[in-house]
Amino acid sequence: MTRRMLAFPVTLTLVITIVFLAVGFVIGIPVIAALVGAAVSGGFMWNVYRTANDVVLKMVGGLPASEYEHARLFNVVDGLCVVGGDARPALRVVGIEYPVALAVAMPGEAGTIIVSAGFLKSMGRVEMEAVMAHVMWRLRTGDIGLTTYMLALSFAMQRFGGQKIMSKVIERVADERIVMWADVAACQATRYPPAMVSALEIIEQAAAIPLGRIGAQPLWFATPDSAGDASKASVAVSIMGFARPPLADRIAVLKEI
Repeated sequence: MTRRMLAFPVTLTLVITIVFLAVGFVIGIPVIAALVGAAVSGGFMWNVYRTANDVVLKMVGGLPASEYEHARLFNVVDGLCVVGGDARPALRVVGIEYPVALAVAMPGEAGTIIVSAGFLKSMGRVEMEAVMAHVMWRLRTGDIGLTTYMLALSFAMQRFGGQKIMSKVIERVADERIVMWADVAACQATRYPPAMVSALEIIEQAAAIPLGRIGAQPLWFATPDSAGDASKASVAVSIMGFARPPLADRIAVLKEI
């Protein structure tokens, strides 16, 4: 995951440095121009990395969860942390009725798990445990870190008209199979595959997704298959280039376990 995350910024920095070097030869200051190109592109990439977690959390929103009001969530996450040997992520709740669960983190961080009010209402304990196991597996393997960074980079590149470039990069970097692997890993952790199937069916049957009100969809546990049709700019940044397996396929695989 770390190699894939570093490949694009390193390549882009080299390309920009070479462009500045070429311009420098034309105007007679190649070394200075190359250093300027490296400093500008490198500084841009470092700033994206440094601020990625905050940028993506802002896309999602939400407030810190309460150990009193959301005791079941804390209990489930704490239990999974003990089993997996993980540090407890920060927990937040966003006030929408659509059932959303995701994590935001950069490599080496415990991260933040965000769930919606609708998720807390619609999921029973076993479904919640299955979803949290899925999310925490993606945190542990670095998939969340990679996706968080690529989302922040996509947002930054959009300002310079780089949407098409980022879409192609994400298509090469992201692997939609990771979501299914996380489903299977969660079933192994909870030892109860029907809970994951039930959670996916709840998502499948949920009302229309409130597009534009909450972003970072590639980090979500699950989205309806129609989510890719979104046209709003704030959502387009969140989903560009990220493919997701259909919910029906995920459910079918789990029913074979």
